[in-house]
Amino acid sequence: MEYSASGVKYLLWFVETRETARLLKDYSPDKVREMALNENIYQQKDRSRIINEYGCIMRRLEAIPESLRGMLLNTDVATAKIIVLVSAMASDRLLFELMHEVYRSKIHLGDDEWKDSDLNIFFSNKADQSELVSGWTEATIKKLKQAYTRCLLEAGALKKENARIKKIHKLYIDPELRQNLLNESMGDYLYALTGER
Repeated sequence: MEYSASGVKYLLWFVETRETARLLKDYSPDKVREMALNENIYQQKDRSRIINEYGCIMRRLEAIPESLRGMLLNTDVATAKIIVLVSAMASDRLLFELMHEVYRSKIHLGDDEWKDSDLNIFFSNKADQSELVSGWTEATIKKLKQAYTRCLLEAGALKKENARIKKIHKLYIDPELRQNLLNESMGDYLYALTGER
């Protein structure tokens, strides 16, 4: 999977993802897309935003195994948010690497502060490793940092202390979710969230 800056326009979309997964149990992807457009189930003002949101949500749902999609519909809200975060990580290489290299390391080391400097180092390293990332503007990188941080806040992986300080919130991983991730060869996603290994 290539790096992409498309994350600048994506949110966690927890409620919308869960509703889309629920609708996909009874309807085809084309019918759900039609419902999104005609019934505005995502409550967007602009048709192009609906199309982009639907496309992103479908990529995320397709990136996780059926066992996780089923669990998304039948578990508590906190665990469901973690599943949606995992789906975002599974469909966005840069977000996965941010979680694996920065979030995981901070939990492992007991450092609970989510700092701009950590994100700056991460993106600088990615720019050194990838011509694509090195070609992104500062504005694009700033938007990605904001979008990813907002996504982690919405998922409960970060907590806002005040306008400037965000703290890492170690997530409770439901034992059934843990086992599901391990059974589906998604241990790296689990460890990115828990700080293990």
